[in-house]
Amino acid sequence: MSENAIETFNLGRRYGEIWGLKSANFTVRRGELVVLVGPNGAGKTTTVKILTTILKPSKGRANILGMDIIKHYKRIRRRIAYLPQDYYTPSDITPKEFITWNLVARGWSLSSAKVQARKWLELLQIWDIKDKPCRTLSGGQRRRVAVAVTLSSEADIIFLDEPTTGLDPEIKQVVWRVIREAVSNGSSILLTTHDMREAEILADRVVLINNGITVVEDEPKRILNLIPFKYKVIVKNSKEMKEIDFPSINLGDRLIIYAKDDEDIHQIIDNINLERSSYSIEKTGLEDAYLYIIKGDFYGSN
Repeated sequence: MSENAIETFNLGRRYGEIWGLKSANFTVRRGELVVLVGPNGAGKTTTVKILTTILKPSKGRANILGMDIIKHYKRIRRRIAYLPQDYYTPSDITPKEFITWNLVARGWSLSSAKVQARKWLELLQIWDIKDKPCRTLSGGQRRRVAVAVTLSSEADIIFLDEPTTGLDPEIKQVVWRVIREAVSNGSSILLTTHDMREAEILADRVVLINNGITVVEDEPKRILNLIPFKYKVIVKNSKEMKEIDFPSINLGDRLIIYAKDDEDIHQIIDNINLERSSYSIEKTGLEDAYLYIIKGDFYGSN
């Protein structure tokens, strides 16, 4: 038995003359959460749809739990669960009914499905709305119902496409905790997101795709080491600053300036007009590494 839940080899998909995915090469180990990141149009959703056997690849190959996605797609579908970005919750069914009957359709007994539905509704803090029609719920509540439906399957591999879209910070952390619990219970998860902070917190490993090609595959902390800057100085009312020779991102009246060490920070601060501007200092994160890798350097320099 392969130690990998997902394996992709030069995977690509063409839409007419346009390649939506050119060459995906990465793995997801069993019991691991891998986050797939990249710009809009990079090929993240296309990758997920190929791996969930919704789309056929135009080139390359992939294995799910050691099974070929083309030859064994029926067997694969019984072992996975998928939450699309635009997941639809039926309007008149209640969250409890939705989860229960989804599990029955997957082969669970009715009694076991009811117990499982309660477990995941409670974990996602929506047990209090279990009997309300989904059409009466807020967007954030419906999103949590969709996450509950998917995770409650306890499938061997779970695909989550932008699962926390539209959620406020407090509820997002609830979903994060539940996703990590699913991994602790033995599921392997491939998750897509635009939120680099989410990726940094959740991921065992991160896969960065750009222009349809896998660029980086590694642990978040190791990807952070690819950026030569340890700090960033965020300057407000930065138009009052003198010109500086440091990599930066210009946000109009805000400037994000990157520093390698304390000496760089002191040089940057010396050029700030402290009577008219203010600043804060932060450590660089995965978002900064992402920008550095995608751009090759920072853009909009001062």
